[in-house]
Amino acid sequence: MKKYNIVFLVFIIVILLVISVFIYSSVAKALSSDIKTKVFSEIQYFESKIVYIFNALNGIEFENYNIKIEDISEQSKKSSKTSSSAGNGDDSSSNSGSSEESNSSDSGSSNSNSSSTNNEINQTKKYSLDMKGVLNSDNVVNWNYIKKEAEILQSVLSTFTLDLYEISLNNNDILNFNKEYDNLLLQIKNEDKEGTLRELSVLYSYFPKFIKNCNCEEQYEIILNTKLNIFNAYSFLDSGNWETVGQYLIIANEKFSKLLTDINLRNKNQNIINKCYISLNNLQNAVNLKDKEIFLVKYRTLLEDLNSI
Repeated sequence: MKKYNIVFLVFIIVILLVISVFIYSSVAKALSSDIKTKVFSEIQYFESKIVYIFNALNGIEFENYNIKIEDISEQSKKSSKTSSSAGNGDDSSSNSGSSEESNSSDSGSSNSNSSSTNNEINQTKKYSLDMKGVLNSDNVVNWNYIKKEAEILQSVLSTFTLDLYEISLNNNDILNFNKEYDNLLLQIKNEDKEGTLRELSVLYSYFPKFIKNCNCEEQYEIILNTKLNIFNAYSFLDSGNWETVGQYLIIANEKFSKLLTDINLRNKNQNIINKCYISLNNLQNAVNLKDKEIFLVKYRTLLEDLNSI
């Protein structure tokens, strides 16, 4: 009897151990999935901010219009009313003596009142839409905006770094990413456009590496690698090195072509993928013209298409 009790006790212990291991494994798996999902969201956030800075260096925005607000002064209306009242002075000329007496006694208060009245200007707002594009851009870099965006990213970089370590990425990649971000801040501080473009490209090259442990779809990884080479090409525009620009676009085309040829990657977005492929080839054709503004027009269209996949 005692023997059966021992066997039963051992059986219960084994069952409890199995249940404990199962629960621990499930919790660990859930936590791992949560941190990977979080890191993926952080990568998307950082990637979008880096793209904004890329575009800001050439005044590229995806919105087609600016809202222009003008203040319309009502002072002219007040002036016209005052002039009209003054024109009726002939009718009251017979009372000029008494008016002068009265005006002299109230001169202090009336002067102060008229002074404050003259300073009060009613404003109404006039709203209009100003068309904005690449070809009519003034090409002035808004460094204040870029510096602000860079500081916003710096404020969340530590949290991002810790989360990257959590998903067991290459430690050297994480360390180098932080070093390159410091280099980016230095270039932005010095308002060095070409240096900033170069560092942005280097930083962007880490995103395809970071997402490998995030269990994201292969399609997203292909798009990131495509955009990386587009940005590499973009970063050589100011130097006028069109040969290098063209070489990077050829690589971008090769990376993106997998979305067209791999049956497993074909999906409901196939129409927009085909459109992106056409836009990418149009961008390559723009290299033959060696015209920066035309390149940027086509670049903007391509990025809008890629963002819609």
